[in-house]
Amino acid sequence: MTATKLRFSIFLPTLKRPDLLRKNLEALELQTRRPDEVLVSLRGDIDPEGVAVVDDFIARATKLNIIKVMLTEPGIVVAENALLDAATGDVACLIDDDAIARPLWMENIARHYESNSEIGGVAGPPINIVDGKPEVKPARYQNRVVFPGLILDQSTRHPRQVVPSQHFRGANMSLLISALRNQGGFESRLLGDCFRYELDACLGVSSQGYKLVFDPEAEVDHHEAPRVLNTARFDATAIHNNAANETFVLLKHYGFFGRLLHLPFSILIGNFPCPGILWGVMGSIISIFCKNRFLLGLSAVWPAVKGRFTGFRMYFSH
Repeated sequence: MTATKLRFSIFLPTLKRPDLLRKNLEALELQTRRPDEVLVSLRGDIDPEGVAVVDDFIARATKLNIIKVMLTEPGIVVAENALLDAATGDVACLIDDDAIARPLWMENIARHYESNSEIGGVAGPPINIVDGKPEVKPARYQNRVVFPGLILDQSTRHPRQVVPSQHFRGANMSLLISALRNQGGFESRLLGDCFRYELDACLGVSSQGYKLVFDPEAEVDHHEAPRVLNTARFDATAIHNNAANETFVLLKHYGFFGRLLHLPFSILIGNFPCPGILWGVMGSIISIFCKNRFLLGLSAVWPAVKGRFTGFRMYFSH
């Protein structure tokens, strides 16, 4: 069944990255298919520079339909839900403020939705820019959630063709706004920097019967910039929160047997960046010979295990 022409809303949360924000908006102006609206979430109290960048674009009569969404509270989920509340389009296109869309980005996303009404989500690779050059690598597998909780993620890599997917990264992803609203928006109960909020959103859209696809041609260049808030990604508190969020999200979307098996799996195996016992042992051994950020080692196991039990309590008390 062919879908009708849709409206596309850019969700652009930003915080204290004015130079990258300017480049992001300039790239959106150059899209071969211009988005119907660009919603920018801003913290005027701590990021007047970001507000000034957006005001400058509006003052010079940009062809973009820019809408400022002012926030008073921190957090990516707070920002995304505020943007969702303000959106008038059919599709939410999430992009980080340090991601620069290539000219065909919007067009390559839109063609999937408008040719197939079963599509509920489309994403593409946020290509990491390393030493000023794009780091283009082939994908070895699809983004999947392997029962009862192994998360396979190659979001920054290129498959050879459009492939089905089970989850995306918020740096470059899109989802149907109606499906997001049907599930109550983005999950607001997650801890810390809301690790796995994208996973929850994607699984929620899929559970409504929609298909998710990953298109290697829907590219953005990702200039990974330092965070302003929640800057510690791998300390004990962050590992605990990551594990709690991951367990909470998977319990939400699993049935009885998935919930039963997830805890022993997560304690024994786990995922980066919340390893279980075997992952931690392997990481400690391999790190002697080879440094790899995916191998946090045994020191990360205890906060991760505590986080798993926190995630169980979050689920059973919600």
